[in-house]
Amino acid sequence: MTSFAQLDIKSEELAIVKTILQQLVPDYTVWAFGSRVKGKAKKYSDLDLAIISEEPLDFLERDRLKEAFSESDLPWRVDLLDWATTSEDFREIIRKVYVVIQEKEKTVEKPTAL
Repeated sequence: MTSFAQLDIKSEELAIVKTILQQLVPDYTVWAFGSRVKGKAKKYSDLDLAIISEEPLDFLERDRLKEAFSESDLPWRVDLLDWATTSEDFREIIRKVYVVIQEKEKTVEKPTAL
């Protein structure tokens, strides 16, 4: 990630985005990319999010995310990109400038009783 990258959204909007992601896809890392990271966003530019995974998101997960963002109070649209189904050429473009919105939740195994 480029060190100068910043996310061009308000803190209240970021809180909504993070809440939706944490509720619906806590096991995925999510990156923001595009105009809202490159400093080229206009007032109603969409927010591009890449869901980072080895396997494609299942239809239900993707549908729930789209619905949650659509029904939220965000003043702009959220476009979702499934990393697993994205071409390597486009992945390289995204890797140049992105902001991590959510890290994959680390699972801690509980010790088993002896």
